[in-house]
Amino acid sequence: MGAVSDRPEKSIFAHKQTYSRKGNSQSRSVRDIAHENERLEGACPHVAHPLPATLLDGMRPSEVVDLIEQRVTEQNKLLRRLRKEQPDRKAVLRAIRADTHVMIASVFSFPDPVAEMNEAEYLRWRRDVIAFARDDAARNGAEVLSIVEHRDETHPHVHVLAVPLCADDNMRMDAKRCHEGHREQDRHRAEDWSGSPSRSYKQAMRHWQDRYHTEVGARHGQARTGPRRRRLDRKTWKAETSRLKAQKDEAIAVARAADARRLAEEQERRLELSLHDTVQKRLREAELIHAIATGGVVEALRQVDPDPVMLERLETPAQMGGWNRHDALRNREMREALSPVLSDGVEVLRGPIHGADLLDGVTGFLRGIGRWIGHLADASPSWMKWPETVAYVTQGMRHAFETPSAASSLAGALETSPAWRGLAEKASSRLDQVRTIQALAKPSLQTFPGSGSNIEKL
Repeated sequence: MGAVSDRPEKSIFAHKQTYSRKGNSQSRSVRDIAHENERLEGACPHVAHPLPATLLDGMRPSEVVDLIEQRVTEQNKLLRRLRKEQPDRKAVLRAIRADTHVMIASVFSFPDPVAEMNEAEYLRWRRDVIAFARDDAARNGAEVLSIVEHRDETHPHVHVLAVPLCADDNMRMDAKRCHEGHREQDRHRAEDWSGSPSRSYKQAMRHWQDRYHTEVGARHGQARTGPRRRRLDRKTWKAETSRLKAQKDEAIAVARAADARRLAEEQERRLELSLHDTVQKRLREAELIHAIATGGVVEALRQVDPDPVMLERLETPAQMGGWNRHDALRNREMREALSPVLSDGVEVLRGPIHGADLLDGVTGFLRGIGRWIGHLADASPSWMKWPETVAYVTQGMRHAFETPSAASSLAGALETSPAWRGLAEKASSRLDQVRTIQALAKPSLQTFPGSGSNIEKL
């Protein structure tokens, strides 16, 4: 059976090359490559309708050029100083010249045309390419500075720019030391192997492409090379494509399972964070309400409405001595003026505190108390002193709430009310409940930074 036609679009394409700042007739410069990668005007004449490059990671390619120049300048200063300090190492401490290769550029092409490719499949391939490029740079003593994507040619492709790390074994930022082909070619010359050094270069790069195929291409159903180049018959090629498809499907299934696991873990983390926030909020609220209930009416109102006049009225001691000197007319005037206000207050203080939640209810209750004290002051006859008003109200509350004796101040009378006593009980119960929930939650949720017993602004 005859050989089938090659389908290069289903084979891998990966290329890696080093460049100098100067360039020459056989190789373009670092700036040329960076500007082409960035699709700057006039830098890519081979593209009919250039589109702006998509920056996938790192800096813009043109910024890589500036960074290389900066690093070369700094490194040359260091090399110059070291040559003076270590004259016996001048050969290895030579300056970085303009024709020294200082950048590694890689390109990886997706086998399907832009117009026909499956976007999800392409994105999975792109993710694996980026991971491969980063690992490849790290294992060769370089760092990736820029990754861009082009979709303005037939096939989408990814460009990666990396530079050598300045290290003791590569003081001159020699990119060829970070490139398998150049290293093997130099080794060929150093060990005086037979044959052309370029043969060792090509062999090393074939191994590099084999690794790319194993780690990326095969996972996405891409052949190492096409059938024509290997002179495969249709049956053999079909078997290989079937194997690659099965490998690709398996890789996709593994990737989808990993994505599902990652999404599930992210969802679990979001739920944990939500639980953390909810418990933290409830704990702070419970501690705040408990502090209000145990701290007393004066301290609570001080947080809601720090009006000094209102607070003084709240703490003023009751004085009943003046009542004995009032005549019946004034006593009647006093009762008619204050009884309606006292009744309104007693009615509110008999029942539980209401609100959308307990904290809102307490806040509204305290603001209502502040207004009620103002109404008492406004309703008091002009001839009546405030301590006498307090005495009248505390006596009324003693009878209304059936307490053994009258409180000594308005604040004390309020604290004997069913509403305030109910608040104290509810606050203690709420705090116990939230602490129980906190104890049942995961250990990571049991410590809430910022939670405390100090009363905060409501």
